[in-house]
Amino acid sequence: MDLLSVVSGLLPYIKYSIFIFVILMIGYFVFKIFFQKKYTINLSKFIFIILLICWGIVVLGITTLNRPAMFAGQFNLSLLSSYVSSWNKWSVSEFQLIIFNMLMFVPLGVLLPLIHKKNKSFSRVLVITIVFTLCIEIFQFVSGKGIFELDDLLHNTIGSLAGYFFVMAIILSIEQRKLKFAPIVKAISIPIFFVALFGVATVIYNAQEFGNLPFEPSQKQNMDQIDVELETKLSNKSSNACVYYNSNVKDMKNIKSISQSIAQQFELQQQGGIRREGENRQLKFIDDEGLVYYLTYFMSNGFWSFSSENYSEEPPKVDIEQQKQVIENWLDNEGLFPSNAIYQQQDERTIRWDLAEAVDLQTVCDDFSQGFLVITLSDQQIPDNIIYDVSNNEIVGKEKIISQQEAYEALTNGKFNLFNPLQKGDTLTITDVQLGYTYDTKGYYQPIYVFTGSVNDPDSTVEISIPAIP
Repeated sequence: MDLLSVVSGLLPYIKYSIFIFVILMIGYFVFKIFFQKKYTINLSKFIFIILLICWGIVVLGITTLNRPAMFAGQFNLSLLSSYVSSWNKWSVSEFQLIIFNMLMFVPLGVLLPLIHKKNKSFSRVLVITIVFTLCIEIFQFVSGKGIFELDDLLHNTIGSLAGYFFVMAIILSIEQRKLKFAPIVKAISIPIFFVALFGVATVIYNAQEFGNLPFEPSQKQNMDQIDVELETKLSNKSSNACVYYNSNVKDMKNIKSISQSIAQQFELQQQGGIRREGENRQLKFIDDEGLVYYLTYFMSNGFWSFSSENYSEEPPKVDIEQQKQVIENWLDNEGLFPSNAIYQQQDERTIRWDLAEAVDLQTVCDDFSQGFLVITLSDQQIPDNIIYDVSNNEIVGKEKIISQQEAYEALTNGKFNLFNPLQKGDTLTITDVQLGYTYDTKGYYQPIYVFTGSVNDPDSTVEISIPAIP
């Protein structure tokens, strides 16, 4: 779940909270009119209690009620695994979620001391926060509406303490009528720590030659009581392999250039700015008739797609040769038309170009392009769909890589990621290993070892990727 999804999920519960706040405030003033002489209620504390209730509704909504029951019995007891995952993917979305999990609990730490003087105690706020967070995590685990994660407990607690330190600095300054150094230091210590942490991570990341590999695990696969059977021979010799670079990976300039070209070519108006869709980017366009189109840019490999919201299943009557020529001229002028591509007409509205698959990437060490371009035509002279799956890769040099045997040892030690983790008693059978390639987070096309095999059943095939560059 990215930050946009979180914010979208928050909105309904914020509306409910505002409604409850208004109703309770109306109830307060009605109570004051009829019962004020007999009972006294402090208005400020009453407001703080209502705010705490509203906050609780929003938190419960986004962490449990807003989710489908699809995580039954899942838990992650690996502390700081979210940081490892964010680092491996160098993911803005995952960094944002870490911050969001802390910010979400700041109001708890702020409101507790304002509701009752006993809550000015650090230990009391700490215990209340941990108990409340544990209740949410346990409910998620039991209901299947989330994963029990130690990192969530950590981040929620840090967020609540950040709010507590902040409000206590204000309270103590008001009570003593002067600024106190120690409370101010506590109030800014948590924000400064995380700014420094992410700053240091950025410096280290920018200093390293290559990017990170997103497929690397945030925690090791538990290989206890997992039977691993090897049915292929492995080489124990190290070697060298070529490394390539694709400048379009995570290239915001390329996104803007393509979007401007599409808008100009098809006479479309861009609506709004660049929107984040997970790790990808998306732009919205509209034509003179109000029809909507989307451009999606895949940051991990530099591919992109253009699609119509008004796609018709019924094939329109189109002049294929005329539209083909127009599109070829446009892409060629923009330097996007794949050279040496083989053209074919797939059906009465779909055309495509294919580039020959690059071979022997490990040793040839030369620039290469690969991929395909598929276009679904329409009778509006604006394609219903464009899939631009073409990569241009420049040779960088050669790097020493580990042997197949060393990669296999990493596998048996659990240094890999599977969508469905292995369970006790499983049998993992490895039938083949090949040297493959994948893009890292900086756009380098790195060599990796790909082990293929099965789990328990020969039909239950799996692929396991292991980094080849040590």
